[in-house]
Amino acid sequence: MHRLLERQIRKYFKKNAIPENIKGLFNAISETYVHFDEDRLLIERSLELSSKEMNEKNKLLSEEIANVQKNSKEIKHLNDFMINRELKMVELKKNIKKLEDEINSLKNK
Repeated sequence: MHRLLERQIRKYFKKNAIPENIKGLFNAISETYVHFDEDRLLIERSLELSSKEMNEKNKLLSEEIANVQKNSKEIKHLNDFMINRELKMVELKKNIKKLEDEINSLKNK
């Protein structure tokens, strides 16, 4: 018989004397308690496994986010470098054009 039901019987029935006509009822109640405990244990185990899986997925996701942030910084740095390079190239082309114009003006004199 289930331990909780045994305690309840001791509390409400003197000397654990259960009347014969309701022993079947108490056996059914005991089985219900046992099934409830089994179901609860199964749910607890399922929650434990789900929690562990979620923690593992969360860790992987955090690592992936850190990776993406690192790559994003590297891409931004490269992009800034390329933009600065292009701006310098434009400036150099202007200087070359200016120098060519000066040379041409000196030749024409």
